[in-house]
Amino acid sequence: MIVAWAVNLLALAFGAGLGARALIDPAWAARLVRLRPDEQGGGAAEFRAAYGGAVLGLHGVALVLTLRYVVAGGALVGVAATGAAAALSAGWAGAAFGRFVAVLRDGADARSNRIRIAVELAVAAAIGAPWAVWLAILSPAR
Repeated sequence: MIVAWAVNLLALAFGAGLGARALIDPAWAARLVRLRPDEQGGGAAEFRAAYGGAVLGLHGVALVLTLRYVVAGGALVGVAATGAAAALSAGWAGAAFGRFVAVLRDGADARSNRIRIAVELAVAAAIGAPWAVWLAILSPAR
């Protein structure tokens, strides 16, 4: 189980790092997601908010809960950290699914999209590792 939590911590730090970088450098975020801000002046704010603050906030809270659980224990914190991991994992997997639908329906079968699908699925699996281990091994038998 400790391996699952370690993988989870690395993936959460990766997600928080992406968010922090996007918050600091919205032009980098725009290049990463291959979009351009509009000329009305709100585009940079949107990149800072959606790709920066939201991603940093979500991953940051999950990272803090996970670190608290790994370092100090506590069943309630462990449950919260596992739930946060499951929710974020679903978000990353949902992003991969949406991109896959775009490949199938929109003709977006580019190498960059295949790489991003693989990365999104890998991050989803890494963040969800503690939840998956609990579900597969530690949950009570029915």
